[in-house]
Amino acid sequence: MAFRDVLNIEVAAGNGGDGSMSFHRAKYMEKGGPDGGHGGKGGSIVLRATQGVESLERLVGRRKFKAPNGAYGEGRLRQGSDGEDIFIDVPVGTTAFDEDSGRVIADLVRVGEERVIARGGSGGRGNSTFTSSTRQAPRFAELGTAGQKRRVRLELRLIADVGLVGYPNAGKSSLLAALSRANPAIADYPFTTLSPILGVVDRLDEAGTPLDERFTLADIPGIIEGASEGKGLGLEFLRHISRTRLLVYVLDVTRNPVEELRQLQAELYAYDPSLLEQVALVALNKVELTDEDLAVMVEDELVQFGLPVVHVSAKEGQGQAQLREAIFQMLPDRELWAQTHALEIEPDTVREEALRIEFRIDPAARGVGIVSTGQPERVWTIHGGGFEERIVRFSRYLEEASEYLGSVFKRQGLYNALKRAGAREGDTVEIGTHRFEYFDEDEGK
Repeated sequence: MAFRDVLNIEVAAGNGGDGSMSFHRAKYMEKGGPDGGHGGKGGSIVLRATQGVESLERLVGRRKFKAPNGAYGEGRLRQGSDGEDIFIDVPVGTTAFDEDSGRVIADLVRVGEERVIARGGSGGRGNSTFTSSTRQAPRFAELGTAGQKRRVRLELRLIADVGLVGYPNAGKSSLLAALSRANPAIADYPFTTLSPILGVVDRLDEAGTPLDERFTLADIPGIIEGASEGKGLGLEFLRHISRTRLLVYVLDVTRNPVEELRQLQAELYAYDPSLLEQVALVALNKVELTDEDLAVMVEDELVQFGLPVVHVSAKEGQGQAQLREAIFQMLPDRELWAQTHALEIEPDTVREEALRIEFRIDPAARGVGIVSTGQPERVWTIHGGGFEERIVRFSRYLEEASEYLGSVFKRQGLYNALKRAGAREGDTVEIGTHRFEYFDEDEGK
């Protein structure tokens, strides 16, 4: 299967089912009470990190995902069934971005981790909910809300503890094969590695017996000058470096190691300045092709970068044990690193809004805007605070639900806010497409 680490998809969660406006009907019962059931919630779209899935390629061909709607409520207090959630299995290390805002909406770094990227709509309440001592036969019900829709960009950033970074033919693939159990394709031409390859490296005792310590090692494809600007294959794979806890700069001692390291760090800095803050060391490779004095001279020149240098030969095995041990000693703690490098995930605004409009909060603290058109027609337009959303949920029954909505708005402090803004008896209040007359119950007392 081909390796794919970027994919754009469209997701649409299911709508919530409408609540039922129903009255009990039975033999010998002329006027039964309200018995409308609630609508079911819509299905959500969920990303799930799955072991064994190594690429986004399996999703190609299916770019749109739609979850089922919730069913409508029915009479006799029967609730509509919920729409089933749709799970999209992706590799561990997948990050999801909202294409419109650019914000991170999911970052899956552990097997089995799940994240909702499009939340299903809430089901509407049936008319049985709205009975009271003064409202014994409500002829209205609540409509379900729309499910969330999004255009999402999926990016796979490999979860590897250590990343090998270097120019083409520096010997990264050979070093990976020598240190781990990976078997990458190895040849003497640029861009042999067309996709990142992972290997597992065990810590060994003096006798060469594996201990109960290991790390994953990633061979990041060769970077060329200008990779951070999208040249060559560099930009397609630079993102994988950001997941590693330690970087190993693999330099060919027979070329110009000092200049290559300078250019490599410049490319990483241009892509993400924080990459140069990662723990790192230098593997000075192919030392079998030169004499020891030259290798020492090169090491002395590399001191300016402040990184430890290990002489290695991927071909003949020289220095591999020292490199392995140096990595184990320098590797940052996984949990501590994860805490300091966690991505900021966009809040679940759909869930927040659903909760926010349920509570009695002073509108002034909820970002509510109250705008007046002034004379001659005094119209007060309400923006924000969840009031429009509340109106929409009763749009099919606005006339029948007007008394109920008025009492809700009063409890939530809207009338007091209007009074403080200067509203007078008889003024018009506009919320969305709904208009009603402002009534000050304190006037005339």
